[in-house]
Amino acid sequence: MPLLLSVVITSFNEGVNLDRLFQDLSNQDFDKNSYEILFLEAGNYSRECAIEKLGFSSSLLRYWNIPGLSRTAALNFLVKESTGDLIVRLDARTHIDPDYLSKIYVLSLWENVANVGGVQVPIGESEEQKKIALIMSHPLGLGGGKFRNTSYRGKVDSLYLGAFSRKYMPNQPWFDERLPKISEDSDLNFRIRQMGGEIVLDSSIIAWHYPRESLKTFFRLCFNYGVGRALFLIKHRQFSAPRQLVLPFAFLIALSLLGLGIIYPFLYSILLIGIFTYLALILFVSFRFRDRSFQDIFFLASGFVGCHFFWTIGLFYGLITYR
Repeated sequence: MPLLLSVVITSFNEGVNLDRLFQDLSNQDFDKNSYEILFLEAGNYSRECAIEKLGFSSSLLRYWNIPGLSRTAALNFLVKESTGDLIVRLDARTHIDPDYLSKIYVLSLWENVANVGGVQVPIGESEEQKKIALIMSHPLGLGGGKFRNTSYRGKVDSLYLGAFSRKYMPNQPWFDERLPKISEDSDLNFRIRQMGGEIVLDSSIIAWHYPRESLKTFFRLCFNYGVGRALFLIKHRQFSAPRQLVLPFAFLIALSLLGLGIIYPFLYSILLIGIFTYLALILFVSFRFRDRSFQDIFFLASGFVGCHFFWTIGLFYGLITYR
């Protein structure tokens, strides 16, 4: 009997997060004779650890350890090895409910489109991680996409993770190994839409996401997001959403005012007004989170500013480096 779906997971040393994800997979209510779990580890997470956490579901596991393999190459490898009609991607930092696979499978059958998925909801365990989750989910941070909208159902341009119907997908490889740092979700979904495919999101299906544990690692991630967006822009000559124009244009305007202010000093006043308006907006949003101490507000404000700054720097770094 052919398998209905294949779960694919790539990772590099995400020990605790992988423990949680494999435990989630062990609790799925989907028929265990109808799917497989393909896991490629580029670091040190062992087959024995995965088997232990999967428990009675360990027979579903197919494991590879290939150090140094890029994420896009790892995903292509797993897609090629998979046998299910529906390819369900999961991330090491994902937490899913017991009915996640069942709901994804039903949604794919019902919609009959190339890619379906649920909403990404950032959560945290530590207090710092919870605050970073707030930054990620807020529209002022990283929360402007429909795939983070908890009350949306319908067609989207892109989504988090995804469940891909093999019959509607482009020829393999699906992911661009020439640009391993590209935003691979956006790239693949853009190409799906270019060939006439559709992508549907149902926010009643939730993929909980554990973000980075500190502002330092979160800012590094934002920088990498900026690089990934730059590579998308280089490849496709367009942004995937209009909101992505705001930060680079604001940055260029600020640099222009700073330079031209040498000749026209009054432009410094306009620059300062813009900076103070931006900081006031950041503080306003940070204060609106209820029951927060001044230390929390400072953390949130710093997180928003750092998120914007490092994403923008990553974008221009990518444009200059990979042009």
